[in-house]
Amino acid sequence: MTKFADGRPDFRDWVDQHPDPGWPPMPLTHITKALLAADIAKSGHIAPSPCDVFNKPLTYFFYGRPAYRVSGDGAIKLEAACPCCFIFNAKLIEKADAIFAFDTGAFSKRLYKHMLTDEMNVEDFNLGTDVSRPNKLIMRTFGSRIAYFQGDVYAISDPTTTTKSYDFHARSYLNLLTSPGRNEPDDRICSIEIILAEQISLKDTLFAIIVPHTLWDDGAPWLKKLQDEGAIVKPYCFVPGRHPDYYQAQLEAAAKELYEKWSVI
Repeated sequence: MTKFADGRPDFRDWVDQHPDPGWPPMPLTHITKALLAADIAKSGHIAPSPCDVFNKPLTYFFYGRPAYRVSGDGAIKLEAACPCCFIFNAKLIEKADAIFAFDTGAFSKRLYKHMLTDEMNVEDFNLGTDVSRPNKLIMRTFGSRIAYFQGDVYAISDPTTTTKSYDFHARSYLNLLTSPGRNEPDDRICSIEIILAEQISLKDTLFAIIVPHTLWDDGAPWLKKLQDEGAIVKPYCFVPGRHPDYYQAQLEAAAKELYEKWSVI
């Protein structure tokens, strides 16, 4: 297992003050553009890629939420640039090399500096590999899995009532969730990040993939391959020329439908 620095223990200690709610773990998600999703499907695995944050090859997932946004701010005109969401068996979290409270890439770009002091390190928000902590953190912040999935910051209690003045990291984290800066408008800020250092096979781990409906309607062979291996192919409505936020909303709606069917939320 790849070693990650633990940082200060304060945030983990705050999370562990709350009992395990006893919820089953949520599935893990991995979002990428359709062009790269096809590469993954054809190869049959997700391989670690160079990471500028930790300077080692890693694979990234989010806990339960289809939160990652594909790069680019303009309208998406072609399917190749559309987001696709891989949804993996929740047991994959048992292979985690590290679990972080938020998107570490945004942290490294200093997009959280409006709430986290310069002296706070990304490792301070490392939850380690304790697979009970993501649900504990969700319970401590959002109170329910559905509120976490929806990124409902209005479900978050006043940090001054749920933390002590000396809970520096926890109070900063809660204020971060409820007061996003202009440079971090999306909800990766409240999405728990799961990091693995090994290659992940799709076979027997992939539950579903969410894709533009045109790829499925046209019979993309790589999607048929995934279906034959037991994965659900869940199409969403592709309309050329829409803003990325439109496609993100489609992904979330499709994931929510699957999660409700699986009794995840």
